[in-house]
Amino acid sequence: MKKLAKYLFSGLCAFLFTSCDVELSSHGNLYGYWHLESIDSIGSGTHVDMKDQLKFWAVQSRLIELSDHDWVYSPVIFHFDQVGDSLFLYDAHFNNRETGDPELEGVWQVQGYGINSLSPRLRIDALTSGELTLSTREVRMKLKKF
Repeated sequence: MKKLAKYLFSGLCAFLFTSCDVELSSHGNLYGYWHLESIDSIGSGTHVDMKDQLKFWAVQSRLIELSDHDWVYSPVIFHFDQVGDSLFLYDAHFNNRETGDPELEGVWQVQGYGINSLSPRLRIDALTSGELTLSTREVRMKLKKF
């Protein structure tokens, strides 16, 4: 019985003195799997309907993964910070564990996702549980929760 009490006490102490790194912030409706529906060029007024294309944004924790199930663009992961009505994307890498998640070489590798910089500031124009509109000075993107 003494040994059992000793093990229980040791386990309780280990539990109490163990620190956990828990993400306490919440991005609410932003979390989830989004389908890129359209990209509008603000300067030229060009509208690109993407409803038939399979480009997705997955938002979880502090990461955004951009994936193209039409296999034109490679999957990319950005870290992000949400500050007020803005998303700041940074630290862009290909999502390819076999090659060590290499850094992107240029913006051309993410333009198909509506991104025009490797560290863009995206303004959140609208966010509901089912729709998301993001914009920069050059483009406006509409996404729908999948």
